[in-house]
Amino acid sequence: MQNRFKDWGDIRIFLAVMREGSTLAASRVLGINQTTVARRLDVLEQALGLCLFEKTTRGARPTDAARRLLPRAEALESAALTLEGEALAEQTRARPPIRITAFDHGMFGNIGQVVAEYVDENPGATFEFVAAERILDLSQGDADVALRLTPQITDDRLIARKVGETCWTYYASRSYADKYGTPDVYTDDMEPHRVILLNHVATQRRNVLRCAGADEIRLAIRTGQGVGPLPVFDGDRDPDLVRCFDPPEGSELPLWLVTSPEARKRPEVRRFTAFAAPRIAKNIHKVFG
Repeated sequence: MQNRFKDWGDIRIFLAVMREGSTLAASRVLGINQTTVARRLDVLEQALGLCLFEKTTRGARPTDAARRLLPRAEALESAALTLEGEALAEQTRARPPIRITAFDHGMFGNIGQVVAEYVDENPGATFEFVAAERILDLSQGDADVALRLTPQITDDRLIARKVGETCWTYYASRSYADKYGTPDVYTDDMEPHRVILLNHVATQRRNVLRCAGADEIRLAIRTGQGVGPLPVFDGDRDPDLVRCFDPPEGSELPLWLVTSPEARKRPEVRRFTAFAAPRIAKNIHKVFG
């Protein structure tokens, strides 16, 4: 026998009118107009062959038939909500997290804040943060999205969008500056000051302290181990550090949001990068503008 009940969404209408007491109040709760609520109720009554509500000056009074059907309608609602929740959980299990890499745990451009805003709007989204000294190979799947502070993206296989720009200069701790002074200008050696650099940075300087990552450089500078380079947005906001000199000529560094064509095939990566790029740019402007 053919089932005359075809639209399960009409149960939402029925339950809203039962709970709110009128089609007008139900329309406000559902976010649809009153005419649509009344029309869908008529369709439901015709499909079931029953009168569910009697119109009164105070609204819609449920009939005995409506009261007897209420538990079944609530069971349908509960089943629909359970289905929706399990489907969302299945989506989360099926989708790997979006892996974001950046130069250090600071995640340039307030990326942590941007991710939090994205998750608020997309509760099923998950992320993994990967901080690494070396530049991860996005084309090989080491990460999905990268924030890179570099003059240019040389790998033409990647999709890159410039989202901001900063400069770098040298910093020292206040205690170091008080005890030893600071260099006045950028030079090739900086002697007699010890210079703090990343392990992979080539240099002819003789008095060098090597560090594994940006966090280690920042800590070494703050504890008075020497002077070292930091992006100005990072160094200037630290009250325990002082600039040695203004950013030298040619110290400008663009900030790029980068992904690979393979990662871009994932809809969630496309949605996130489209969401993140203007917000990172806005945050960068707040810091440097």
